[in-house]
Amino acid sequence: METLIINVPEKKSTLVKQLLKELGVTIENKTKAKLLAEEINKNIKPGKKPSLDEIVAEVRDVRSKQ
Repeated sequence: METLIINVPEKKSTLVKQLLKELGVTIENKTKAKLLAEEINKNIKPGKKPSLDEIVAEVRDVRSKQ
């Protein structure tokens, strides 16, 4: 199965949904988890990513202070 995301203006969304349903398309509403994941992905900036060793060291440092 293939997933296609289409951004449709609010004024035309009802008509577009009706046409797609007639073509046999299943329309899924976005879940809260999907919306949160998209928001997080938008906020990720390009650049140097920490290595796994750096992440582990930071986690251990935070836990040792608790």
